[in-house]
Amino acid sequence: MSVRLKCLAPRPMATLRLLCLPFAGAGAGVFRGWGDALPAHVEAFAVQLPAREDRLADPPLVDWAAMRDALLAAIDALPPQRTAIFGHSLGAVIGFDLAHALQRRGTSPIDHLFVSARPWPGRAPDPPVPAWPAGDDALLAATDRRFGSLGTSLSHPDIRAVVLPALRADLCLLDDYHYAPGAVLDCPVTVFAGSADPSTPGDTLAAWRNATTGAFALQAFAGGHFFIETHRSEVLAALAASLPAQARPGW
Repeated sequence: MSVRLKCLAPRPMATLRLLCLPFAGAGAGVFRGWGDALPAHVEAFAVQLPAREDRLADPPLVDWAAMRDALLAAIDALPPQRTAIFGHSLGAVIGFDLAHALQRRGTSPIDHLFVSARPWPGRAPDPPVPAWPAGDDALLAATDRRFGSLGTSLSHPDIRAVVLPALRADLCLLDDYHYAPGAVLDCPVTVFAGSADPSTPGDTLAAWRNATTGAFALQAFAGGHFFIETHRSEVLAALAASLPAQARPGW
């Protein structure tokens, strides 16, 4: 099963590619408008996993290695270019794993990794959110306790019918991820967090410093787990300010 990369604003003269990975259950639409808000030398792509938005008929990816291989294949189909990665929640874990895979291969050097709304994967894991509870209400109650309420956006039965299969699949995908201690990244790592996010207590964020030998920064925003939506302009401004003015020498 393929992973698609959706260009958010075509920029043929861009010198840096930004890959954007959404949270569990979401699709590329989360990043609508991001491309135009970023600096002119940055071309942004949103990752579209199957079983959501325009890919509802496609079976979901629930195997982590298969997902990573499909994502790498999608990147390989693009021209080689310096790359930055932004991932929110589940997307942060995918981005972290992807950065390691790209660094090992050396084909798309990583300029910056942005991880958002996610504790350091090397810490002791939280109890898992059940991916297959008795019913939809049980799943929503579990995610509400961990991440804050999703009830308003998923109150309509038609919306639930569309979103919940992808959410279940993504939680299953996350269950299949296992942190493996080893080589660290050499790119800068920036952590974004919501000051009222119940899933990321302060001590779980600073540990991301272990992810890299490069520069490290931690920036908090007002809001809960979904601050990238409620405080979108502030997040984009911080992202733009942290991206390199141009790709690093050596490409």
